[in-house]
Amino acid sequence: MYGTKTLTLLATGVLATALAACGTTSEPAPQAAGQASAPAVALAAAKENQTKYLKQPTSIVQSTPLKSAPPKKKVAFVQCADPSCAILAGYLDEAVKSLGWELVTVSATATDPGAAVQQAIDAGVDYISTTGYPTDLFKVQMAEAKSRGIPMFLCYSTDVPKGPENNLYSDCNDATAAEAYAHAMADHLAVDSGGTANILAVTIPSYPILNAQTDAMREQLAKNCPGCELNLLEVSVNDLAGGAVPQRISSYLQTDPDVDHLFFTYNGLETGVHPALKSAGLLERVKLVGTQGGQAQMAGMVNGTSQAWTALSQELAMWTMADQMARLSADAWSLGDERKTAIPPFYLVTTPEAAKEIEGEKDGWPGPSGFKDTFKKLWGV
Repeated sequence: MYGTKTLTLLATGVLATALAACGTTSEPAPQAAGQASAPAVALAAAKENQTKYLKQPTSIVQSTPLKSAPPKKKVAFVQCADPSCAILAGYLDEAVKSLGWELVTVSATATDPGAAVQQAIDAGVDYISTTGYPTDLFKVQMAEAKSRGIPMFLCYSTDVPKGPENNLYSDCNDATAAEAYAHAMADHLAVDSGGTANILAVTIPSYPILNAQTDAMREQLAKNCPGCELNLLEVSVNDLAGGAVPQRISSYLQTDPDVDHLFFTYNGLETGVHPALKSAGLLERVKLVGTQGGQAQMAGMVNGTSQAWTALSQELAMWTMADQMARLSADAWSLGDERKTAIPPFYLVTTPEAAKEIEGEKDGWPGPSGFKDTFKKLWGV
Protein backbone atom coordinates (compact mmCIF):
# COMPACT_ATOMS: atom_id res chain seq x y z
CA MET A 1 0.00 0.00 0.00
CA TYR A 2 1.40 3.41 -0.91
CA GLY A 3 1.27 6.08 1.78
CA THR A 4 0.77 9.78 1.16
CA LYS A 5 4.49 10.64 1.11
CA THR A 6 5.31 7.77 -1.24
CA LEU A 7 2.62 8.82 -3.69
CA THR A 8 3.87 12.42 -3.54
CA LEU A 9 7.41 11.32 -4.39
CA LEU A 10 6.17 9.15 -7.27
CA ALA A 11 4.06 11.97 -8.67
CA THR A 12 7.00 14.40 -8.40
CA GLY A 13 9.26 11.97 -10.27
CA VAL A 14 6.74 11.45 -13.05
CA LEU A 15 6.30 15.21 -13.50
CA ALA A 16 10.06 15.85 -13.63
CA THR A 17 10.50 13.12 -16.27
CA ALA A 18 7.71 14.54 -18.40
CA LEU A 19 9.16 18.05 -18.28
CA ALA A 20 12.64 16.82 -19.18
CA ALA A 21 11.25 14.96 -22.19
CA CYS A 22 9.67 18.16 -23.39
CA GLY A 23 12.96 20.04 -22.96
CA THR A 24 11.45 22.45 -20.44
CA THR A 25 11.96 23.18 -16.80
CA SER A 26 9.63 24.60 -14.20
CA GLU A 27 10.30 26.84 -11.24
CA PRO A 28 7.88 27.14 -8.31
CA ALA A 29 5.83 30.31 -8.27
CA PRO A 30 7.33 32.91 -5.94
CA GLN A 31 5.63 33.25 -2.57
CA ALA A 32 4.21 36.67 -1.89
CA ALA A 33 5.80 38.57 0.96
CA GLY A 34 4.10 37.77 4.23
CA GLN A 35 2.07 34.94 2.69
CA ALA A 36 2.10 31.66 4.64
CA SER A 37 3.07 28.47 2.81
CA ALA A 38 0.42 25.85 2.06
CA PRO A 39 1.80 23.43 4.70
CA ALA A 40 1.81 26.22 7.29
CA VAL A 41 -1.81 27.10 6.49
CA ALA A 42 -2.82 23.43 6.78
CA LEU A 43 -1.02 23.09 10.11
CA ALA A 44 -2.71 26.23 11.43
CA ALA A 45 -6.11 24.74 10.50
CA ALA A 46 -5.19 21.51 12.29
CA LYS A 47 -4.20 23.41 15.42
CA GLU A 48 -7.43 25.40 15.38
CA ASN A 49 -9.57 22.24 15.17
CA GLN A 50 -7.54 20.39 17.79
CA THR A 51 -7.93 23.26 20.24
CA LYS A 52 -11.73 22.87 20.19
CA TYR A 53 -11.40 19.42 21.77
CA LEU A 54 -8.83 19.97 24.51
CA LYS A 55 -11.31 20.84 27.27
CA GLN A 56 -13.42 18.31 29.14
CA PRO A 57 -17.14 18.74 28.24
CA THR A 58 -19.42 19.80 31.07
CA SER A 59 -22.89 18.97 29.68
CA ILE A 60 -24.74 16.43 27.57
CA VAL A 61 -26.37 17.18 24.20
CA GLN A 62 -29.94 16.20 25.18
CA SER A 63 -31.92 19.01 26.77
CA THR A 64 -35.61 18.33 26.03
CA PRO A 65 -37.66 16.94 28.95
CA LEU A 66 -40.37 14.36 28.38
CA LYS A 67 -43.94 15.48 28.96
CA SER A 68 -44.82 12.20 30.66
CA ALA A 69 -42.94 9.39 32.39
CA PRO A 70 -42.02 6.50 30.04
CA PRO A 71 -44.22 3.38 30.39
CA LYS A 72 -42.45 0.19 31.45
CA LYS A 73 -40.64 -1.81 28.77
CA LYS A 74 -38.63 -5.03 28.48
CA VAL A 75 -35.37 -4.46 26.60
CA ALA A 76 -32.95 -6.96 25.05
CA PHE A 77 -29.28 -6.18 24.63
CA VAL A 78 -27.44 -8.33 22.07
CA GLN A 79 -23.94 -8.44 23.54
CA CYS A 80 -21.08 -8.74 21.04
CA ALA A 81 -18.15 -11.13 21.47
CA ASP A 82 -15.62 -8.39 22.30
CA PRO A 83 -14.97 -8.05 26.08
CA SER A 84 -15.83 -4.34 25.91
CA CYS A 85 -19.45 -5.22 25.12
CA ALA A 86 -19.92 -6.75 28.57
CA ILE A 87 -19.02 -3.34 30.00
CA LEU A 88 -21.59 -1.68 27.76
CA ALA A 89 -24.25 -4.17 28.88
CA GLY A 90 -23.66 -3.15 32.48
CA TYR A 91 -24.07 0.52 31.71
CA LEU A 92 -27.25 -0.05 29.70
CA ASP A 93 -28.64 -2.18 32.52
CA GLU A 94 -28.13 0.72 34.94
CA ALA A 95 -29.80 3.19 32.58
CA VAL A 96 -32.75 0.91 31.86
CA LYS A 97 -33.30 0.17 35.54
CA SER A 98 -33.33 3.92 36.21
CA LEU A 99 -36.43 3.98 34.01
CA GLY A 100 -37.96 1.13 36.01
CA TRP A 101 -37.51 -1.22 33.05
CA GLU A 102 -36.09 -4.73 32.64
CA LEU A 103 -32.99 -5.68 30.60
CA VAL A 104 -32.35 -9.13 29.09
CA THR A 105 -28.82 -9.78 27.80
CA VAL A 106 -28.24 -12.21 24.91
CA SER A 107 -24.70 -13.17 23.89
CA ALA A 108 -23.80 -13.13 20.19
CA THR A 109 -20.88 -14.50 18.21
CA ALA A 110 -18.52 -12.27 16.23
CA THR A 111 -19.88 -13.41 12.86
CA ASP A 112 -23.53 -14.35 13.45
CA PRO A 113 -25.42 -11.84 15.58
CA GLY A 114 -28.63 -12.83 13.80
CA ALA A 115 -29.11 -15.89 16.00
CA ALA A 116 -28.93 -13.73 19.13
CA VAL A 117 -31.30 -11.14 17.66
CA GLN A 118 -33.73 -13.97 16.88
CA GLN A 119 -33.43 -15.17 20.47
CA ALA A 120 -34.35 -11.67 21.65
CA ILE A 121 -37.36 -11.58 19.32
CA ASP A 122 -38.52 -14.97 20.58
CA ALA A 123 -38.20 -13.76 24.17
CA GLY A 124 -41.00 -11.30 23.51
CA VAL A 125 -39.11 -8.11 24.35
CA ASP A 126 -40.40 -4.63 23.52
CA TYR A 127 -37.10 -3.21 22.25
CA ILE A 128 -33.85 -4.74 20.95
CA SER A 129 -30.46 -3.05 21.18
CA THR A 130 -26.88 -3.89 20.23
CA THR A 131 -23.50 -2.27 19.57
CA GLY A 132 -20.96 -2.50 16.76
CA TYR A 133 -22.88 -4.82 14.44
CA PRO A 134 -24.18 -3.48 11.11
CA THR A 135 -27.78 -4.47 10.45
CA ASP A 136 -26.66 -6.17 7.21
CA LEU A 137 -25.57 -9.07 9.44
CA PHE A 138 -29.13 -9.73 10.56
CA LYS A 139 -31.41 -8.57 7.75
CA VAL A 140 -33.88 -11.42 8.22
CA GLN A 141 -34.26 -10.70 11.93
CA MET A 142 -34.56 -6.96 11.29
CA ALA A 143 -37.47 -7.65 8.97
CA GLU A 144 -39.13 -9.94 11.50
CA ALA A 145 -38.63 -7.44 14.32
CA LYS A 146 -40.28 -4.76 12.21
CA SER A 147 -43.20 -7.03 11.38
CA ARG A 148 -43.69 -7.72 15.07
CA GLY A 149 -43.43 -4.06 16.05
CA ILE A 150 -40.13 -4.41 17.95
CA PRO A 151 -37.96 -1.31 17.38
CA MET A 152 -34.16 -1.61 17.10
CA PHE A 153 -31.56 0.63 18.76
CA LEU A 154 -27.84 0.79 17.98
CA CYS A 155 -24.62 2.44 19.09
CA TYR A 156 -21.17 2.27 17.47
CA SER A 157 -22.52 1.29 14.04
CA THR A 158 -22.69 2.96 10.63
CA ASP A 159 -26.40 2.40 9.99
CA VAL A 160 -28.50 5.55 9.71
CA PRO A 161 -31.75 5.56 11.73
CA LYS A 162 -34.91 6.42 9.83
CA GLY A 163 -37.45 5.56 12.50
CA PRO A 164 -40.53 3.70 11.21
CA GLU A 165 -39.06 3.51 7.69
CA ASN A 166 -36.25 1.10 8.63
CA ASN A 167 -37.27 0.26 12.21
CA LEU A 168 -34.03 1.78 13.54
CA TYR A 169 -34.40 4.46 16.21
CA SER A 170 -30.87 5.24 17.37
CA ASP A 171 -27.21 4.98 16.48
CA CYS A 172 -25.14 6.92 18.98
CA ASN A 173 -21.42 7.21 18.29
CA ASP A 174 -22.19 6.47 14.66
CA ALA A 175 -20.17 7.27 11.52
CA THR A 176 -20.68 11.02 12.02
CA ALA A 177 -19.24 10.71 15.52
CA ALA A 178 -16.35 8.56 14.26
CA GLU A 179 -15.59 11.28 11.74
CA ALA A 180 -15.55 13.96 14.43
CA TYR A 181 -13.15 12.24 16.80
CA ALA A 182 -10.97 10.87 13.97
CA HIS A 183 -10.61 14.40 12.60
CA ALA A 184 -9.68 15.69 16.05
CA MET A 185 -7.00 13.01 16.51
CA ALA A 186 -5.67 13.50 12.97
CA ASP A 187 -5.23 17.18 13.68
CA HIS A 188 -3.47 16.42 16.96
CA LEU A 189 -1.04 14.14 15.10
CA ALA A 190 -0.43 16.86 12.54
CA VAL A 191 0.36 19.42 15.22
CA ASP A 192 2.39 17.04 17.38
CA SER A 193 4.62 16.02 14.46
CA GLY A 194 4.89 19.42 12.83
CA GLY A 195 3.15 18.02 9.78
CA THR A 196 5.32 14.94 9.22
CA ALA A 197 3.71 12.07 11.18
CA ASN A 198 4.13 8.56 9.79
CA ILE A 199 1.17 6.70 11.29
CA LEU A 200 0.28 3.03 11.49
CA ALA A 201 -3.42 2.61 12.30
CA VAL A 202 -4.25 -0.70 14.00
CA THR A 203 -7.85 -1.70 13.32
CA ILE A 204 -10.36 -4.51 12.82
CA PRO A 205 -11.87 -4.05 9.33
CA SER A 206 -14.82 -6.34 10.03
CA TYR A 207 -16.28 -3.52 12.18
CA PRO A 208 -17.60 -0.85 9.77
CA ILE A 209 -17.51 1.82 12.49
CA LEU A 210 -13.73 1.38 12.74
CA ASN A 211 -13.41 1.69 8.96
CA ALA A 212 -15.38 4.94 9.17
CA GLN A 213 -12.81 6.15 11.65
CA THR A 214 -9.73 5.32 9.55
CA ASP A 215 -11.38 6.72 6.41
CA ALA A 216 -12.09 10.00 8.24
CA MET A 217 -8.54 10.18 9.57
CA ARG A 218 -7.11 9.70 6.08
CA GLU A 219 -9.42 12.42 4.76
CA GLN A 220 -8.41 14.91 7.46
CA LEU A 221 -4.69 14.22 7.10
CA ALA A 222 -4.93 14.84 3.36
CA LYS A 223 -6.54 18.18 4.14
CA ASN A 224 -4.52 19.43 7.12
CA CYS A 225 -1.35 17.33 7.02
CA PRO A 226 -0.33 16.58 3.43
CA GLY A 227 3.16 15.67 4.67
CA CYS A 228 1.78 12.94 6.94
CA GLU A 229 1.48 9.28 5.97
CA LEU A 230 -1.16 6.79 7.11
CA ASN A 231 -1.07 3.02 6.61
CA LEU A 232 -3.28 0.30 8.12
CA LEU A 233 -2.52 -2.86 10.05
CA GLU A 234 -5.74 -4.86 9.77
CA VAL A 235 -6.23 -7.52 12.44
CA SER A 236 -9.11 -9.87 13.24
CA VAL A 237 -11.28 -10.50 16.27
CA ASN A 238 -9.47 -13.84 16.58
CA ASP A 239 -6.10 -12.03 16.59
CA LEU A 240 -7.38 -9.86 19.41
CA ALA A 241 -8.84 -12.75 21.42
CA GLY A 242 -5.69 -14.82 20.94
CA GLY A 243 -3.33 -12.06 22.02
CA ALA A 244 -1.66 -11.90 18.60
CA VAL A 245 -1.99 -8.15 18.02
CA PRO A 246 1.21 -7.04 19.86
CA GLN A 247 3.37 -9.43 17.84
CA ARG A 248 1.77 -8.36 14.58
CA ILE A 249 2.53 -4.74 15.41
CA SER A 250 6.14 -5.54 16.33
CA SER A 251 6.61 -7.43 13.07
CA TYR A 252 5.21 -4.54 11.04
CA LEU A 253 7.44 -1.98 12.77
CA GLN A 254 10.50 -4.09 12.05
CA THR A 255 9.70 -3.99 8.33
CA ASP A 256 8.86 -0.26 8.25
CA PRO A 257 11.36 1.82 10.25
CA ASP A 258 9.70 5.11 9.31
CA VAL A 259 6.57 4.63 11.46
CA ASP A 260 6.64 7.04 14.40
CA HIS A 261 3.02 6.94 15.63
CA LEU A 262 0.76 3.97 16.41
CA PHE A 263 -2.95 4.77 16.28
CA PHE A 264 -5.44 2.32 17.81
CA THR A 265 -9.05 2.61 16.65
CA TYR A 266 -10.15 1.59 20.14
CA ASN A 267 -8.41 0.82 23.42
CA GLY A 268 -8.73 -2.99 23.37
CA LEU A 269 -6.26 -3.14 20.48
CA GLU A 270 -3.53 -1.57 22.63
CA THR A 271 -3.60 -4.33 25.28
CA GLY A 272 -0.16 -5.90 25.67
CA VAL A 273 1.46 -3.69 23.05
CA HIS A 274 3.66 -1.67 25.42
CA PRO A 275 5.56 -4.65 26.92
CA ALA A 276 5.88 -6.28 23.48
CA LEU A 277 7.42 -3.16 21.97
CA LYS A 278 9.69 -2.66 24.96
CA SER A 279 10.93 -6.25 24.67
CA ALA A 280 11.62 -5.76 20.95
CA GLY A 281 13.44 -2.46 21.52
CA LEU A 282 10.83 -0.56 19.53
CA LEU A 283 9.06 1.45 22.23
CA GLU A 284 11.27 4.55 22.05
CA ARG A 285 10.62 4.84 18.33
CA VAL A 286 6.85 5.30 18.34
CA LYS A 287 4.18 7.30 20.14
CA LEU A 288 1.00 5.45 21.14
CA VAL A 289 -2.30 7.23 20.52
CA GLY A 290 -5.86 6.06 20.08
CA THR A 291 -9.60 6.26 20.50
CA GLN A 292 -11.56 5.73 23.72
CA GLY A 293 -8.75 5.67 26.25
CA GLY A 294 -9.55 3.66 29.39
CA GLN A 295 -7.81 3.42 32.73
CA ALA A 296 -4.79 1.56 31.36
CA GLN A 297 -4.29 4.14 28.61
CA MET A 298 -4.63 7.08 31.00
CA ALA A 299 -2.11 5.44 33.33
CA GLY A 300 0.15 5.00 30.32
CA MET A 301 -0.06 8.70 29.59
CA VAL A 302 0.79 9.56 33.18
CA ASN A 303 3.87 7.32 33.18
CA GLY A 304 4.92 8.29 29.66
CA THR A 305 4.16 5.13 27.69
CA SER A 306 1.18 6.63 25.79
CA GLN A 307 0.96 10.04 24.17
CA ALA A 308 -2.69 10.94 23.45
CA TRP A 309 -6.19 9.40 23.52
CA THR A 310 -9.70 10.58 22.81
CA ALA A 311 -11.94 10.36 25.86
CA LEU A 312 -15.29 8.85 24.88
CA SER A 313 -17.72 7.91 27.61
CA GLN A 314 -19.07 4.38 27.26
CA GLU A 315 -21.56 5.10 30.05
CA LEU A 316 -22.88 8.17 28.26
CA ALA A 317 -23.30 6.21 25.03
CA MET A 318 -25.54 3.65 26.72
CA TRP A 319 -27.53 6.29 28.56
CA THR A 320 -27.97 8.13 25.25
CA MET A 321 -29.34 4.92 23.74
CA ALA A 322 -31.71 4.48 26.68
CA ASP A 323 -32.82 8.09 26.25
CA GLN A 324 -33.97 7.35 22.70
CA MET A 325 -35.88 4.32 23.99
CA ALA A 326 -37.54 6.47 26.64
CA ARG A 327 -38.56 9.06 24.07
CA LEU A 328 -40.04 6.47 21.73
CA SER A 329 -42.02 4.88 24.56
CA ALA A 330 -43.42 8.28 25.56
CA ASP A 331 -44.35 9.20 21.96
CA ALA A 332 -41.68 11.91 21.99
CA TRP A 333 -39.13 10.43 19.57
CA SER A 334 -38.00 12.40 16.53
CA LEU A 335 -35.29 11.77 13.96
CA GLY A 336 -33.98 15.30 14.31
CA ASP A 337 -33.47 14.86 18.02
CA GLU A 338 -31.81 11.47 17.55
CA ARG A 339 -29.39 12.87 14.95
CA LYS A 340 -28.53 15.76 17.24
CA THR A 341 -27.44 13.36 19.99
CA ALA A 342 -25.62 10.88 17.72
CA ILE A 343 -22.32 12.58 18.58
CA PRO A 344 -22.07 12.48 22.37
CA PRO A 345 -19.51 14.84 23.99
CA PHE A 346 -15.85 13.80 23.81
CA TYR A 347 -12.43 15.41 24.15
CA LEU A 348 -8.73 14.90 23.48
CA VAL A 349 -6.43 13.95 26.35
CA THR A 350 -2.98 15.06 25.26
CA THR A 351 -1.03 15.72 28.48
CA PRO A 352 -0.12 13.65 31.56
CA GLU A 353 -1.88 16.26 33.70
CA ALA A 354 -5.17 15.84 31.81
CA ALA A 355 -4.82 12.05 31.94
CA LYS A 356 -4.25 12.10 35.69
CA GLU A 357 -7.65 13.74 36.19
CA ILE A 358 -9.41 10.56 34.96
CA GLU A 359 -6.73 7.95 35.65
CA GLY A 360 -8.77 6.53 38.51
CA GLU A 361 -11.80 5.82 36.31
CA LYS A 362 -11.92 2.11 35.50
CA ASP A 363 -13.41 2.49 32.02
CA GLY A 364 -12.05 5.91 31.19
CA TRP A 365 -13.90 9.22 31.27
CA PRO A 366 -17.40 8.58 32.66
CA GLY A 367 -18.97 11.63 30.99
CA PRO A 368 -19.95 15.16 32.01
CA SER A 369 -20.38 15.52 35.75
CA GLY A 370 -23.89 14.59 36.90
CA PHE A 371 -25.09 13.48 33.47
CA LYS A 372 -27.10 10.54 34.86
CA ASP A 373 -29.09 12.81 37.14
CA THR A 374 -29.65 15.11 34.16
CA PHE A 375 -31.14 12.25 32.15
CA LYS A 376 -33.35 11.13 35.05
CA LYS A 377 -34.66 14.67 35.41
CA LEU A 378 -35.39 14.84 31.67
CA TRP A 379 -37.22 11.50 31.92
CA GLY A 380 -39.21 12.54 34.98
CA VAL A 381 -38.14 9.52 37.03
